[in-house]
Parts: sequence; C-alpha cells; structure tokens
Amino acid sequence: MQKYKVFLNEKRIVFSSPAMITFAKTSSVSPAFTDGSEVLTYLESLLKTECREAVIEHEHPEKAFQFFQSALLNVEAAGGVVKRKDRILFIFRNGKWDLPKGKIDKGESASQAALREVEEECGISGHAIVKTLPSTFHIYQSPYPDTKGKWVFKPTHWFEMEYDGASEGLPETDEGITEVRWFHRSELDEVLANTYENLKDLIRIYA
Repeated sequence: MQKYKVFLNEKRIVFSSPAMITFAKTSSVSPAFTDGSEVLTYLESLLKTECREAVIEHEHPEKAFQFFQSALLNVEAAGGVVKRKDRILFIFRNGKWDLPKGKIDKGESASQAALREVEEECGISGHAIVKTLPSTFHIYQSPYPDTKGKWVFKPTHWFEMEYDGASEGLPETDEGITEVRWFHRSELDEVLANTYENLKDLIRIYA
C-alpha cells in the first residue's frame, strides 16, 4: 500500500516526489501547499472536478502529507480485519461492504478501540489481535452540529484479528448495519466490486 495516499469520496489524492509521478489522463497535478487555507480551497475545487486521481508533488512527500493533515480537523478511528479460518468478516452498511471500524474514544488505544468496534458492530467476542496492518486515510466534511461543514482528516488504524468462536455475528442495526457476513478469500472479488476505494488495497492483501 502506498503510504501517502488519501481518499476524498472515490477520489484519490497521492503525495509523491516529482520523479515518482506517472501521469494519466485522469490525474491532476499540483504543487505542495504553503498555507492551510490553500488546502481548504483545493479540496473545495477538487470536489467539483471529474478527475479520479490528484497528485500533490513535493521533494519530501511525507512533509507535504503532514502539512496537509495539520490543516484539517483530525479524528482518529480504528478497525479490524477479522479472520476465521479462510474467511474474512465484513459488514453491509449504506449499500456497500465495509470493515468494522469506528472512532477512538478518549482514553482508548487504537487496538482497544478496534476490538470494541468489532464486538459492537458485528456481535462477536473473543477475537484477538494478531498484527498491525497499514492505516488508511480519508477526508470528509463533518455532518455533525458542533463541527458541521468542517473538513475532517480521518486516519483509521487497522489490525488483523483472529476469531474461532461459534457465533456467525449479529449486525448493529442502530448503526445502519444490515448484514454481517464471512467471505471466503476466494469470494473477495464480490466485496471489491462494491466497497470503498480507500479499503481496496487493504482487502487485496487477503485476496
């Protein structure tokens, strides 16, 4: 997975050094930002374009990525890729297959939040973390009253988990989850055909 990659809906924003850029017809290329207000203006304009990929070039992509992140409201989340033999646990929410995840509560570590969110959203217990997975990053405008309209940068910390319990799971319907399903690794193409862009690289690790 590329380290400096952020998603705005289905649009991908890549932070790269100029020498690493491969131009495509669907890409737009911009220099790195020098002011936080430039980031906000850029996001507003990006929403109006039809390009699927935007490239921010900088000699030090990590610095450009960190500056970009610092200009937005940061809300951290955590989630799990739960394995049960050769099957992976997914939830169906808002018309797409998703992985169980949620906001990290005050006083929680990322791993504690991931375990809790899996239990709450999928109705299982006894799952355990095996290893840390690459984080994903996405941006959205807050719908909540106290921060409504503000641009949010959301890093999600992922953990691979194992589960050997008997329960098939129970969806947390209060959170809009309508189904919990275990997909065999050979069935992950079905998930990839109807999931979020920011999750695809993570899911492909198991395909």
